[in-house]
Amino acid sequence: MNPRIDFSIAEHIHGIVPCVFDTMVGASADFTEDTRPLPADCIRSTIGIAGDAVNGAVHLHLPEALAQPAAQAILKAPASQNPGDTETNDLAGELCNMIAGALKSALCDADRRCDVSTPSVIRRGLAVEAPAGVDAETFYFTCLGQRLAVEVHLQLR
Repeated sequence: MNPRIDFSIAEHIHGIVPCVFDTMVGASADFTEDTRPLPADCIRSTIGIAGDAVNGAVHLHLPEALAQPAAQAILKAPASQNPGDTETNDLAGELCNMIAGALKSALCDADRRCDVSTPSVIRRGLAVEAPAGVDAETFYFTCLGQRLAVEVHLQLR
């Protein structure tokens, strides 16, 4: 088995994220080159990916200004009804779960069997750094007029 496979994280994430947001939120998520820092009030969801030849994590950085209308769309709640922290946390966890699950499927298709963890959700004030030897890529998208980021840390052995 080749120790380094030809696996483009970018290619997969550029397809996965728009599909997940279209399916779940009913809104497009378009890739953007705008890499300015996101607002401090992001909801961050993380899912680990691990297997014999794969180790890493997927992090979703979802601004509160996007989480609110996205949760309203999923819950089919009226605009006057603002979802609470529980609903927006669940939304962030589920979106990250779907993104990580689709990436896991792509890795398994590339003969890198792996599993994903349950999502962890953290609100406000967290910086994520990849350990040495782990490839880290951050992808920015716009959805409902807000920017979000998907960060993938992956070590393929």
